[in-house]
Amino acid sequence: MGPVTDLEIRPLDVDDEEELRCFHEVGWRSEMEDGRPWNGFWPYGDLAARLREPAGDRRTTGWCAFQADRLVGIGLIELSLLDNLDKGWVFVAVDPEARRRGVGGALLEALVEQVREDGRTEVLTEAAIPAEERNGSGTLRFAGRHGFAQANLEVVRMLVLPVRDGSLEEIAAETAPHHDGYTVESYVDGLPDRYLESYCHLLNLLGTDAPTGDVDFEEERVTPDVLRQKMERNRRAGRRTLYSLAVRDGEAVAHSDLFTTAGSSRAYQMGTLVRRDHRGHRLGTAVKVANLAFLVADRPDVVEVHTQNAETNEWMVSINVRLGFERVGLAPAFVRRL
Repeated sequence: MGPVTDLEIRPLDVDDEEELRCFHEVGWRSEMEDGRPWNGFWPYGDLAARLREPAGDRRTTGWCAFQADRLVGIGLIELSLLDNLDKGWVFVAVDPEARRRGVGGALLEALVEQVREDGRTEVLTEAAIPAEERNGSGTLRFAGRHGFAQANLEVVRMLVLPVRDGSLEEIAAETAPHHDGYTVESYVDGLPDRYLESYCHLLNLLGTDAPTGDVDFEEERVTPDVLRQKMERNRRAGRRTLYSLAVRDGEAVAHSDLFTTAGSSRAYQMGTLVRRDHRGHRLGTAVKVANLAFLVADRPDVVEVHTQNAETNEWMVSINVRLGFERVGLAPAFVRRL
């Protein structure tokens, strides 16, 4: 297959099961069979649910790049519907056998134009690169050629399980004297209704409290109703989510979440946040330790946990290092302003 001369770019037909399966396969090969064993991509069920069942807070659409009737590249556009209405997130993946022919660039520009038509003025994307390519990655050069500037840099870390015997108990014992008056509670695949409002508040703060580099985010507006939709969608898709909360006076004031998928021996860390007025009590460490202990008991077959944080987030980095997470790659974030 030669240079891109007859590329057809069109929306993905999410109701066409064969096309959606092929869409997922191209993304999987691009991200998971590319010499980056620590990288990730959505399992088919997760991706299908995300595209077919929007939860009310975000809309995700798929885009296909065909050459000679063969799917050679895929793209995703995600738009928030409740907040940050100036932003659009894009993702591009090219089948390894079709690279270096202009497919990725053509597809990326098509996605940017679609985001522009949707009335957004900032296009966001991120990549996964080996640590040694920090200053010399082809991915960074590709982004620059298409008008994207690096806005932030996150470090990808991995924890190999099982952890050393007694280590989680040891860390929990160290933190316990600092959070007297709080309880730490863990749940799977959902939360009691009494915590939904305060948990949503924590989720909504993450974009404003976590370091985001040269891009400013407004507080999100996820509601309990939206959260219930997402939890139910995740359950149907085969995702198992573990929640650990620090609770005081009937409210969740800190949280840490992990998720696993059926058939995979890998877990992914999602958000961890402590409300500002409850910081200084080692609650971040407490909920992360509780969540990891919950994971070990719930899924003893899981052998690794992946997470990523801004390298400037010294507090979270220190917790991860204490727990045994090791650096495996980098995740630069980019912005293009329209």
